Amino acid sequence: LQRRKILLHTSLKVKRDSFPGVATNLAAVSPWAVHCVTERVARGDTVSANNDDERSVLRLMKEVEVITSEVPGSAHARAHMRNEIRGLMCERGLPSFYVTINPADVYNPLV
Repeated sequence: LQRRKILLHTSLKVKRDSFPGVATNLAAVSPWAVHCVTERVARGDTVSANNDDERSVLRLMKEVEVITSEVPGSAHARAHMRNEIRGLMCERGLPSFYVTINPADVYNPLV
């Protein structure tokens, strides 16, 4: 279910002045170069490239930012929730009463 939300609600963010160059580089990169760089990054190597296609993929990784706004648990979703809480605090004031319910994990059958 979360994988579906990631596929449906992921967008790419690029600075306005670098958009034409990023768009042409994104269209020109081969899927094989992306695959090779992905495997290399998964192993921990983020700086080496064997050819020009891989160098352009690494350059794209630096210039393009991935936004996952509606995916629960993503960084952007957490920032959105924090902004909602701040807005509520501005509108209705600071909360004056906090309740934290934490059942004892030794005695409670739910935990």
